[in-house]
Amino acid sequence: MFPPYQRPAAAPDRDGAGTAALVLSLLALLLTCLIWGIVFAVPVGAAAVLYGVVGVDRARRGEASNGGMALAGLTLGAVVTAAAVGFLAWLINGLGNAYL
Repeated sequence: MFPPYQRPAAAPDRDGAGTAALVLSLLALLLTCLIWGIVFAVPVGAAAVLYGVVGVDRARRGEASNGGMALAGLTLGAVVTAAAVGFLAWLINGLGNAYL
């Protein structure tokens, strides 16, 4: 009389943010090695940090299965961003002192 019970389909994992965080942090690390790429490493690293936060949050709620990848992207993105900002400050200070 009634149709057989069917289990609802599981929602797919939302792993995109964690993957994006790791890829962007590796790209920022690569850009840090280039002299003019250091300018672009800061916003790319900041984007990696933001995606890492979203990815870790999704993993904690059980919506994503790559929490380790998101945490690695978040950590590497923060380190690369801090290093790029520090290097840019050092570079700008050095250029400013060269013309005094």
